[in-house]
This record gives sequence, structure tokens and C-alpha cells, in this order.
Amino acid sequence: MSLGVILKILLLALFSALLLSGCGSARYEKPIPYDQATTARIRLFGNNGLPVAINPGQDCASSKEPLFAYGDTVADKVNSTLGQHTKRSVGMPASWRSEHLSYGESYAEFVIPAGVPSVVVMKMVAAEASCVPDARVFVPEAGKDYEAYLQRQDWQCGAVIRLLSGLETPGAIAHVPSNSCGRK
Repeated sequence: MSLGVILKILLLALFSALLLSGCGSARYEKPIPYDQATTARIRLFGNNGLPVAINPGQDCASSKEPLFAYGDTVADKVNSTLGQHTKRSVGMPASWRSEHLSYGESYAEFVIPAGVPSVVVMKMVAAEASCVPDARVFVPEAGKDYEAYLQRQDWQCGAVIRLLSGLETPGAIAHVPSNSCGRK
């Protein structure tokens, strides 16, 4: 077989995988309309080796499948590996982090119910290192905007949930009280 034929076969296989990645088992829910009196918004960051998800309106004991923000499909993995950014927005204001994405980092925003717990799940899995912190549960306040991401620093990592109040530097964003769900 010639090199041209092999390349065409590989491209066809890659295109087919990307096309079929939309047929995965990721759960879809009709988006909740944003109402400042009853809902909040959250922006979840992820990339190729760092899938992130949220279980809105649930607590740690829930068995409901989470909504994946990023990193769970073949298309997400390929786009991140190529350094592309995916931004799925519901209209949240920009933040320092959303304006300074690292290589291949992406985000998705969700409208979530306020006043009830929501669980954020994230992990990092790579050949040279991994980090799988406990899921974090927090109670969002109505009309507030939040960000969640995995912070890696000095060989340690942990899940971070922060309250936004506009375009700020990383140090000015308030940490949100959250609890660990613990290991099951």
C-alpha cells in the first residue's frame, strides 16, 4: 500500500471517530433558563487529561449521572491535544481565568438551581501523574456566578470553587465554602 492510501485510511478513521463521538452516553438535559432569583451559573474548566463534571441539584449521596462539561468525548480529547479551546457559554461575564486559558484548556458554563447542593467532580489523569480529589459539594446562591477548576501547584492538587464578581485577577476571587464528598 502506498503512503497516500495509508494516510487516507487514517484520516477516514479519525473523521469517523470524531463523528461518532457525538453518539456517546453523555447525559443531555434541557438547559435551565437563567433567573437571578432562583438560579446561579457556574463555569467548569477542563482539558484533555482533566475531565470535569457537575451534578446540579444533587448531594454526595446521589447516584445521578453528572453533566460533563469537558474532557469526556473523543472530540474533546482531540481538540485539547491540538491546543484548541472550546467555550460553551450561557452568558457569564469574563474572568481572568476564562481570558487566560492554558494550552488546550476549555470551559463550559451551566445554569444550576440555587439554594440546593451541587456536586463538582474533576480529575487529572496523565501518563506521568494523576490527581483524583474527592468531589466537592457546595450550595450556590441565587444570582451568583462561580468557577470551578483543578488547581495544581507544588506537586499537589485540589478542586477549587470560586465566586466571581467581574473581571478580576486570580487572587481577588473569593473561595466558596464547599465540603468533600469523601471516597465511596
